[in-house]
Amino acid sequence: MDILVDSDIIIDFLNNQDYAVNFFKKENNKEFFISIISWIEVVYGFKKTKINNKKRFFEEFLEKFRIIIAPIDKKIAEKYLDVKIDLENKRESLADFDLLIAATAIVNNLILATRNTKHFKRIKELKLFL
Repeated sequence: MDILVDSDIIIDFLNNQDYAVNFFKKENNKEFFISIISWIEVVYGFKKTKINNKKRFFEEFLEKFRIIIAPIDKKIAEKYLDVKIDLENKRESLADFDLLIAATAIVNNLILATRNTKHFKRIKELKLFL
């Protein structure tokens, strides 16, 4: 099964964290995706801090690992609404960006690779990379 990579793993890779670097090397037989939301989160950090060389490194990283940027479409928006309402009915919540990332993984039948498993494990349909 292919993998949707959350922004925390990407940032750790860009900061040369061993586990993140090894993750991409070890899982190189899979197809990698990131949500457009994760792209926004990562690029926002670079623009805010004016670290342009990291943005270039990020773009090179996307190319090197042939990472596909997954857009948000109507199916993902519908799944986002279903998951948000389900969590609200249980008196639980999750940030909208995280819900959109989860919905992207569910709709596209992808495993989500993230360090934030505590947040995401409440979503039954979501498959997490552990």
